[in-house]
Order: sequence, then structure tokens, then C-alpha cells
Amino acid sequence: MRIGIDGGSLANRRGFGRFARRIIDALEELKARGETQHDFVLILDEPSRDRVPVPPRFEVVCAPVRQAPSEAASAQGRRSVSDLLTMSWAAASARLDVMFFPASYSFFPVWNVGAVVVMIHDTLALDFPEKIFLNARRRWFYTCKERLAAAWADRVVTGAESAKRDLIRWFGLTADRIDLIPEGPEPIFRPLDAHDPRVADRRGLLSRLGIDPSAAFVLYVGGLNPHKNLVRLVEAFGLARLELMARAPSADFDRLQLVLVGDHRDKFATHIPEIRAAGVRANLGDRLVLPGFVGDDDLVGLYNAALMYCHPSLMEGFGLPVAEAMACGRAVAASNAGSLPEVAGGAGLLFDPYDVADIARALVAIVGDPGLRSDLEQRALVRARLFHRDETARSLIAILERAARDPVLGPRVRRTA
Repeated sequence: MRIGIDGGSLANRRGFGRFARRIIDALEELKARGETQHDFVLILDEPSRDRVPVPPRFEVVCAPVRQAPSEAASAQGRRSVSDLLTMSWAAASARLDVMFFPASYSFFPVWNVGAVVVMIHDTLALDFPEKIFLNARRRWFYTCKERLAAAWADRVVTGAESAKRDLIRWFGLTADRIDLIPEGPEPIFRPLDAHDPRVADRRGLLSRLGIDPSAAFVLYVGGLNPHKNLVRLVEAFGLARLELMARAPSADFDRLQLVLVGDHRDKFATHIPEIRAAGVRANLGDRLVLPGFVGDDDLVGLYNAALMYCHPSLMEGFGLPVAEAMACGRAVAASNAGSLPEVAGGAGLLFDPYDVADIARALVAIVGDPGLRSDLEQRALVRARLFHRDETARSLIAILERAARDPVLGPRVRRTA
């Protein structure tokens, strides 16, 4: 079977870009081990050709578009019709049995394909448009594109039951047309042993990122966008720090840091000025650190060095950083919204993301109680074993095989192989 995979999100550094890169790497490894005999064809835009690694066992079909999807599909941009059709013709010419889109973010119409499978990670931009789009026009274009992707797909894939319910609510999809594949962290995310060079370089890593190596820190990893709720996290951290200092004046809690890792050059709206302003109001000074984008090799060391991990989002389709933090053995506090309770699964403390005092309560509980923190760390490692990248890839192959065997033509355009 010839399986086409859209490469339009591979150059993106957000969560769905990371997912796309990881699923392609996992499929390449399954192919290398002989676990699958399918042929994989990457449908890639020409501007991204030199920016993304292509696995050696993947065939590549390049589309000569004018602008990379990672640039055009943003809060400020919009993909041109001619570029969309150029991607469509590239896929149509590749003789595919099934076409998979790792993210609806870079969807384009497809024909001359046996079946289409689209991963829609969440309905965040539909539920919280004011936190994503600069104006109503861009919201309208995005909504049309998402509805087209859902209608065109024979099967829709998402990462959690909560996201599945949202897809049914927004698009009227039947439950049996939606498949779940939880996202698995890369194997690199694990507790580091004493002989790992990243442990020896802990001070150097933290210093390079502007983090005080002699002080503990609470970590967040992800976008710096409004829906990530980081202003409330900063406010809650300020309250938690004051309470911890009052409880144990000699415990050095005044030096506790909050580290928010995220891309400062994100293509979507960021909340960086508001986050910094919240830090000023909370009198955090250099205890609030925004080091920018951090690559996976350094990120593993950062997870391992953190005292705990906190994820306060108003909505997540999955929440891969939570799984990564647990895989590294970190105690986790997370929002009770979206998929995060499913991912944490009793291995973390949950809080109301709209209640600053409740977020502070969770931070105080974990930072101030070593026994609780140790218990959550052990539970996190057990929970993280449920999320494995290779199992995600195997589940995806099964879904693609099913779609190819039994396609359901959603739109009026017949896709004939």
C-alpha cells in the first residue's frame, strides 16, 4: 500500500509540528525493522525541502508552492488557493492508496486517492477564537478549512476522548468515524542516570538558558499563547512563593524560579508582554525566566533538572509536554480542562485553570511537600509507560489500512484510485 503523508507541518516548532516529525520518525523505524511493508510518500512543499529531515526510506514528492505552509498558516497569514491546489495536484499524481494529514493545520483538498485520514488535534481555535485570531476574517477562513478537512476525511484521528467529544460537537461527526491515537514522547525523554553527560553539564545548560543553577525551578513547556493561561500561572506562582516563604522562612523559597519555555517567534499570537507584566506585578524579577525555544536534547536535561512541571492550559487536544515531563519522572500539576486529566490519569495534581488560588494551591502542595512530590514522581513514571511513540505509529498504520479497505466518501467529489 502506498501511504501519502502531508509534510506541511514538519517545519513548525509547535506541538503538532513535533507530532508530525515524531510519527514520521516512528514509521521510518518500523519500516527499517521490517514491521511494515507499506511504502511511505512524503508530500512536501518545496520551500521546506531543506528545512526538514526526510527519512531515507520515504519517497518524496515536492510541490513548487510560493510559500511554506508553516509560514502561511499562521495568525497573520493565509494560504493561497494556488498553493493549495499545487499541493493537491502533487498528491493526486503520487498514486496513493491513502493520504494522511498529521495536522488539519496544513490540510488541502485531495483527489485521485483511495482514502483520506486527517488528524484534528483539538478544537481550540473554534472554542477560543479570541485568543487565536487577530480578526473575524481569519477566524472565518480557519473555520471553513477545519470543516472542509472534517468533511473530506474518511476517518478523523485525535489524541484523547475529550477531543473526540469536541469534534463530534463541532463537526457533527459520528463517533465510529473518529479514532484515538494518544501521542507518545520520543524515547529520548527519560530519567537521566548519573553517567549521562547532560547531568554533568546541568549547571552549564541552566546558565546558558538564563536559569540560576543553584536555585530550584518550576517548569512549563509549550506555546506562550493566550490560551496557555500563563498570566494566571505567573500570578499563582507569586502567591505560592509568598506562602512557601511564610511557612518555612529558612528553606530558600525566595529563590524559587518559574521557567516558561516557548518559542518567542511563534507564528501564532503570543502573550509575552502580558506574561512579563504579570511577573513585574508579582515582584518576581529574575525569578521569572523565558529562555525561548529549547531543542529536545536540552529539553530532556531541563525536565530532569526541574523541581516539578506545571501545565495550566485552558484547553489541550493531548498535552504532549505533560507526557514528556512524566516520562522524565517529574511531579506534575495540570489544568483540569480538555485532555489533561486523561493524560495525567491520577499521576498528577489537577487544578481549575481559571482560579489563580487553586493553581497556587497545587504549586505549594508539590513544592512544599517532598513526600508528595516523590510519590507523584513515581506515579508519573508508571503512567508515562502508557504513551509510546512506536505504539502510536502501529495504531496509525492500522487506522490507515482500515480507511483504505473501507473508505467513506464524505464530500461530493469522488476520489478514485
